[in-house]
Amino acid sequence: MEEEDSSSDLKLNSQMRVLLVRAIIITTAGGITGGLGIIYLKEVLGVDAIFLGSMTSLMSIVLLLTILFGGWFSDTFGRRKAFIIGSTLACIPSLIFFLAWDKIVLIPAYIISAIASSFIAPSYQYILRVVTSDKSRGTSIAKIDMLTSIISVIIPPLSTALIPLLGGIPILRYIFAAQFILMLIATLYTASKLKVPETTTNDPKVSAKEFVKSIIDVYRISRERRLHYWILFVAMGPLVFTIVSPFWSLYAYEICKTPTYLMGMLSTAQALPYILLLLPISRLSDRIGRRKIIFGLRPFLWLTFTVLVLASTFQTPYSFIAPLIAWGLYGIFATSSPSVVSTLVESFPKEYLSRWTSFRNFVYYLFAIPCGLLGGLLWNIDPRLPFIVALVADMARSTFLLKIPETLIQKPPSVQIREPRHIIVYELPGAGLGTIARLLSNRLRLQVIDSRVVENNIDRVKEPALIEGENGLIAARGKEDTLVILLVAPRHNRAMKKVQEEGKPLFVAFKEVEEEDKKVSKIIKKHFKADIENLPPFDIAINTERIPLEIVEEVIELTYRELKSKSKKDTSKTFRS
Repeated sequence: MEEEDSSSDLKLNSQMRVLLVRAIIITTAGGITGGLGIIYLKEVLGVDAIFLGSMTSLMSIVLLLTILFGGWFSDTFGRRKAFIIGSTLACIPSLIFFLAWDKIVLIPAYIISAIASSFIAPSYQYILRVVTSDKSRGTSIAKIDMLTSIISVIIPPLSTALIPLLGGIPILRYIFAAQFILMLIATLYTASKLKVPETTTNDPKVSAKEFVKSIIDVYRISRERRLHYWILFVAMGPLVFTIVSPFWSLYAYEICKTPTYLMGMLSTAQALPYILLLLPISRLSDRIGRRKIIFGLRPFLWLTFTVLVLASTFQTPYSFIAPLIAWGLYGIFATSSPSVVSTLVESFPKEYLSRWTSFRNFVYYLFAIPCGLLGGLLWNIDPRLPFIVALVADMARSTFLLKIPETLIQKPPSVQIREPRHIIVYELPGAGLGTIARLLSNRLRLQVIDSRVVENNIDRVKEPALIEGENGLIAARGKEDTLVILLVAPRHNRAMKKVQEEGKPLFVAFKEVEEEDKKVSKIIKKHFKADIENLPPFDIAINTERIPLEIVEEVIELTYRELKSKSKKDTSKTFRS
């Protein structure tokens, strides 16, 4: 839809409303347990830290086995179909929790939940891509998240207030039944209302060979688009999230001694800063770029882990408040999630988007398999250890974020075109040096010499010549008989040239041009002690965005001829005098 004409706006909005209504119902279903679900499993069904960690590892194994298939199925047979299948499966675990009489019965619930995620996650990211526009994607996603977060402020505290009145923790069995009904309603509503424009590259081909080929294609595209840093970032994710995922509520309840009536307030503590900051931060992301937001908010996650660890290390009568502070800090960190989702859905072709999501998840769950069990073992040694490992791991993996290309490339304002012995031409990469050199050599009959021949000594060149490149530039220092030209153009234009010539995505080409510019800047600073942005040491600097290349060639020729003529006149005057 994002690429359709404006007549599709109403349809786009209607589909966003479908996703919003579904999200509100699902959030309500999750909130009615008041965050006490894990405590119910522990106190009523007798689960322990090792069992919870083992179930986390089991889910990782199941996801590892099914996530690639889920993405392939979604891209091959339709994202809507995959999304509805996954949503239907996601209803079943709540029903099993309601019927369970022993912790062993919970195992199928974890397995089915993992399979449901294999279908939902890949298809949902594609759906977000096609019902939002590039310019406002982060803000659009944020609106859904913000409205559902309001539910998180209201429902869990109400639930924790009512649960003791209704019979305490054991009453959660029947709340799981209500959760199942709500999730089923959300699924039926979505199935009846959701319409998704599909994008496929070819007709569906059902074979193991096609399945494997599609996964190889995804990896190839990720390398071409310099997204392998995302893969490295994702691979370390289980050490940050999987290792602690079963223990958040337990840590607050058992270690920080947060009372039951405050447990429901944890989601509120997280949701309030999330609601207040989500839209401003998402709008900022749509303006300044995704990567700055993603990296800039990481410290709030580190503070979350730090507060929890310190609350246990230095026990005070007020330690029970620490989880409320930690959840609030996590809420601030979570406002980066629309920026993350926007980056991920913008970085891949639509027809491969579900498989790209599946591929990342496959990598995540491959490394998550031991992390769930590891978390349980560390918890039994010291409940602080899973959170300490998570803190160190996220600090380490955040370095990969600096390598991830920025996908939001702002288009600069359009501009209107306005009406010596050697020539040395140097360029910001991609500004048109090859074309200018060819035109000048033909018109002025100058020999084009590679700068490597100069070897920092321009006197080696006896006949007038056009010299390209770095060595010629360096050799021209202090030489008054050379016309030194710098060709410049905005990064966006030079990146677009790479796109046209090499067929690369714009954000990849932009990143390459950005890195090449850094090399040019270092050369200028080293040899001329100058800032290329402010006072470049060139006789002429021509912006090839504003001046067509054929006019640039004429300007340089005219300058060259006029300087030569003036030099002869000055010499003649000197002889006559």
